[in-house]
Amino acid sequence: MSRYVNTEVKVNIDAISSRVEQAIKDESVLTQVHQEFARIINPYVPYDTGALSQNIEVTAEGVRYTEDYAYKQYHGEEFRHKTEHHPLATAYWDKVAMQTEKERLAQAVKEIIVRRLNNG
Repeated sequence: MSRYVNTEVKVNIDAISSRVEQAIKDESVLTQVHQEFARIINPYVPYDTGALSQNIEVTAEGVRYTEDYAYKQYHGEEFRHKTEHHPLATAYWDKVAMQTEKERLAQAVKEIIVRRLNNG
């Protein structure tokens, strides 16, 4: 007597692929991805008074730091900040953060897409 049951599973890869592709292009999904990206890289953003770290615009297109001095801090010009609140702070904070946080971001993106697919 066999303890196994034979079953057949058919998966429509094209339908799944199409739904994932639509989810990835959805502006609300992209905005959520960029919000998560901003949250993950925040400890790497220079922090003195918190203005640079906290004043951002997150959209489907990306994350924009709105302080006038953001460009200079990003490129390490006139780079002065305290490390009390953000000891990982550095120039090019997004690139540096992704050296160690890439898997964390990938998992977060996966969860966002799965939620989107499950909620329609």
